[in-house]
Amino acid sequence: MNDELQLDEVLSAGPDDGDWTDVIRRASRARRRHGIYSAVLLAALVMVGIASAYALGHRIVDFNTAEKGPTNVVNDFGELEVSAPENMTPGLLPDQARKIPGLYLDGKPYVFYVAPTKSGGFCSTIGGCVGVNDRPGMKDRVLGGLETNKNFERLSGVFIEKNADRLVLSYADGTSDDVPFVWVTEPIEAGFFVLDIPEAHQTSANRPTALALYDSGGELLANEALRDPRAMLEMIKREMVNRSLPGYPHLSVPTEAIWSERKQLFDLRADDGERVGLWVAPKRGGGTCVWGSAGFGCNDPSQIKDGSALGFGLSNGGSHITLDDRVRANVAWIEARFQDGDRIELVPREGFLIWPIPSRYYPLGHRLEEIVAFDAGGHVVDRQRVSTTERGLYPCEKPKDYGYGVQMCP
Repeated sequence: MNDELQLDEVLSAGPDDGDWTDVIRRASRARRRHGIYSAVLLAALVMVGIASAYALGHRIVDFNTAEKGPTNVVNDFGELEVSAPENMTPGLLPDQARKIPGLYLDGKPYVFYVAPTKSGGFCSTIGGCVGVNDRPGMKDRVLGGLETNKNFERLSGVFIEKNADRLVLSYADGTSDDVPFVWVTEPIEAGFFVLDIPEAHQTSANRPTALALYDSGGELLANEALRDPRAMLEMIKREMVNRSLPGYPHLSVPTEAIWSERKQLFDLRADDGERVGLWVAPKRGGGTCVWGSAGFGCNDPSQIKDGSALGFGLSNGGSHITLDDRVRANVAWIEARFQDGDRIELVPREGFLIWPIPSRYYPLGHRLEEIVAFDAGGHVVDRQRVSTTERGLYPCEKPKDYGYGVQMCP
């Protein structure tokens, strides 16, 4: 990120609107809008229809009889399934995607799509994905989020409480609005909603603060606080600053880092010619900040989760792969072990390691498969297996066709 980051690039942690590319990181298609009415008279009739429908309660859509999604939507869901990182595939059934009517924005139909998973969950173009194991934890929650850009703020989300009758959005000034929603029957069994925030409630003094779900008797079923995406943007801007150094792309540097006391730990080149670097500097108030080709942040190398000595990851640089590692102080050296039997010794510096993997290890049968950490006495203190079958991670000359319009390196 950089200082030119725009408001429309920031979402809250909650679900977004109908933009499938923002819901799913790996999707690549643009927003599609449907059912745009041009006649003023027809729009007026539509508004009357909305009022009548919601006066009788929220709309219920029978998933099994709903209109099937068109090819481009099926491909979007299919792309999510085949492109998801290893062990994170949702198990989607793309061909069963359905078009869900019943929501409106500015009096115009707002169409979204939902597809079930094999295990009993679902993914949708608003609300992201919900796995079968997520359902118990969602019983008292409304997974709603705010999206914002220069022109509007929009609320959207999902809940699974089938006894829901009323969804209420509260504002910081003490007022509230009812939020229309549609309920989709099994195998989805979830409610969905979308709402453009009124302009009068787009200031910090009276912004949306919470969602509450009630049954027909007025009993509270679920609630959820809403985070302010503009505040999140300001926080991000406060946490980083752009810096430039000769030979490197722009660097996102933590604002807490004392730039004048920086030290470069690694200065390497990947096989594609790109320069790979890593820097550290003292953190104002104590601690260490790090930045470079694998990201930025302020942390303590000794605080690696799960008590392990390693905290590595593989980063795809487009035409090269980088191993970036955090290690505990008791790690003297690391051995990278490959499928073809090769072993390469790597030495961390001040608790960090970054290394562009040579391109000869990109093909299947030659990839990195294990990282082993040793102490100064040569004793193994930790080891971690590395997936050799992660699709789309390693660059290749001939991508493979995985269906749904997706071509990736195997």
